[in-house]
Amino acid sequence: MASPEFEAVRSMLAAAPPPDPSESPAERRARLDANASGTPLADGVVKQSVDVPGVPAAAWLQPQAPQPEELSALLFFHGGGFRVGSIISHQGFASHLAALIPARVLLIDYRLAPEHPFPAALDDSLTAYRWMLDTGIQPDRIAFIGDSAGGGLVGSVLLGADRRQWPLPGAGVCLSPWVDLTNSSASHTERDHLDVMFGHDDAVTAARWYLDGHDPRDPLASPLFGSWEGMPPMLVHAGDHEVLLDDATEFAALLEGAGVEVDHRIWPGMIHDFQIMYPNYPEAVEGTEAIVEFIRRHLR
Repeated sequence: MASPEFEAVRSMLAAAPPPDPSESPAERRARLDANASGTPLADGVVKQSVDVPGVPAAAWLQPQAPQPEELSALLFFHGGGFRVGSIISHQGFASHLAALIPARVLLIDYRLAPEHPFPAALDDSLTAYRWMLDTGIQPDRIAFIGDSAGGGLVGSVLLGADRRQWPLPGAGVCLSPWVDLTNSSASHTERDHLDVMFGHDDAVTAARWYLDGHDPRDPLASPLFGSWEGMPPMLVHAGDHEVLLDDATEFAALLEGAGVEVDHRIWPGMIHDFQIMYPNYPEAVEGTEAIVEFIRRHLR
């Protein structure tokens, strides 16, 4: 049974008015960033903007206190259906990961649809990873992490890096990953009435804007259709009250079939992206602690 704290958040989200259809993508992004701008960073974590050539914006989030050894590094791809989301919208959650692991977290803005359709988000994300490697960060000290569309980007960037014969990171973390942009799985209809964060209609519109006519079965857009042999350990977590439930379940099965080590968990009663509301309810705390333990285990 879900906690009372979670149910209060779910009720609040369900009662929120739908987006104004006259609102432009730029206006919606600005509104969401304004709402998120007051979210504090985790205690002891500082944010520092960094210039990553070819990427719209980037920032390091890292513990302020000196550490006994060099920190591992996370490359965080934010969610938002490839339409919204930013460093600002996700810096709160990323800062908690930085504090808990502890680690440095590189959070990037990538170009968004519909102004910048596929493969703009992928290209920017690959550019950020290449920059990390070129600055001397060892790949086995890097983990990719993303939520929703960002969870899909974790898969897309791994496939893109593998095609380029780049060294792969030590681990990947996919939270409620959107890895099948055909939006055709059964959970899109079976769970649509339960998901107050990201519904089927949202997914259809977002996929249309992002793909702009591109084949949704291209593995670089929909990693569920990719080949996964030789990939690093992966965490794939989702809630059982979200339309992307089948994305996560089928992706985890694909990885396991390819011989990839997978930490796959479906959280009862949880909605899309429930972890990023840490520490507002016990399930987000438990889910985040599972992420922290996985990353600690796989980054040397």
